[in-house]
Amino acid sequence: MKTQRASDIAGGCFLCLLGLVTLFAATKIKGGLEERLPPRTLPYVLGATVLIAGAALVFKAWRSTSEGPVIKWPNRVGAKRILVVLVSLALYIALMNPLGMPISTALYIAFSVWYLRRGRHRVLVAVITGVISGVVVLYLFIHFLELSFPVGPLQR
Repeated sequence: MKTQRASDIAGGCFLCLLGLVTLFAATKIKGGLEERLPPRTLPYVLGATVLIAGAALVFKAWRSTSEGPVIKWPNRVGAKRILVVLVSLALYIALMNPLGMPISTALYIAFSVWYLRRGRHRVLVAVITGVISGVVVLYLFIHFLELSFPVGPLQR
């Protein structure tokens, strides 16, 4: 039987592994000395954050004395939702170079909000959330932090 405690330990271990892989991959990113903030900075921060969060989840679950509730595996509808989310994430990554990070982020977030919250929010809320996300990515990561993400058609 799968319990919350076992799921937290397995999920935490996966997050630790993902954080380590991200940190390792970040060491392979080349950056020039003339850049104010090297391109590997964000992957280092994200990798370390994921690694620490995964370790904290494992530690918390390991120390827990209760097994927690029994976890049910997703039914057919749940499995379809997971598959659609994974395919949309793959499309987001594939479209990042041709469309640029701001536009692909806006599309991905708008679709995700619409799909995962269907019936609870209007399409307008999903579009507004996507546009705000794209603008934040453009100004925070590309203009303010000057990270070298693809800009796509928004290139000056």
